[in-house]
Amino acid sequence: MKKFTLLLGFSLLLNFYSYAEPNSNPMQYNQRQHFENFNDFYQSLPVLNMPFDTHNLAKGQYVDSQFFHFADDDFSYYDKPVVAEQSYFTLQDLTAVGRFTIENTRFVLYHFTFDSLGEGFYEDLYLLNAFNQDGEYLDELILSAHTGHEDHIFNYSALVFDNLFNVHIAAHYALNYMIEVVDNVYHAESNTNITYQFSDNQFQRKQQYPNCTEFNLNGYLTKLTKQQFAYAEDIVAFDDYLVCYPISENLKTYKELAFYLENGDPGFFNSSEFKKWYNVLKTIKQD
Repeated sequence: MKKFTLLLGFSLLLNFYSYAEPNSNPMQYNQRQHFENFNDFYQSLPVLNMPFDTHNLAKGQYVDSQFFHFADDDFSYYDKPVVAEQSYFTLQDLTAVGRFTIENTRFVLYHFTFDSLGEGFYEDLYLLNAFNQDGEYLDELILSAHTGHEDHIFNYSALVFDNLFNVHIAAHYALNYMIEVVDNVYHAESNTNITYQFSDNQFQRKQQYPNCTEFNLNGYLTKLTKQQFAYAEDIVAFDDYLVCYPISENLKTYKELAFYLENGDPGFFNSSEFKKWYNVLKTIKQD
């Protein structure tokens, strides 16, 4: 039975894109728009009016990657028109779709794809970058994408209004890569929603106030035990169980849950929620 550790997933997330290389086509390079400073770049973009839905967005204008940030990587080398080095992922068709401002934070919406030489894929991404008034990068959030690997596919879509970023995740799993298949069931699907807000210079999940009468911790464990790993909906629901069932009072059950939660894939979370998830599981295992 194939098992995936959360620690390995965390390491892969931080290093996944370090092999991306520039687009080596000089013609495409020359067609991109280049800007001397962030303010000129920001003011050149059309304003995105709220609310907007990622199903109805333009592809945007080709730009260089001077102000583009993704997965903690510096893509400034993408602006070199020719690079001989081969890569696992190649950044393609980077465009800036539009901009909007919330209080003193400036947001830029990008669209791009990574061309993959391997099994993993990251395609048709709409990514928000957040900047302060001086153009200093703060954080990022995927609003829409088609991502995955041979064992899972995540399809993102989103609705944005005010300071609420409602991201929907449709997850598809090839179970034979993840678990011991039972009753010839090889595929599973899971749908979930995450609402983010931007505060303290980062995207954070909106504070949850669950109705605890609707949650049963033992039932949650039974569900995950039957599945053998946590689906996307189970991973997102974990926060609600933490609110309703304190770890200190239910440590034995949480230790059992941690095994199945670790075998799930929380890679659809943004960076702050991923780190929170990782640290909570680490604490449960150490207690």
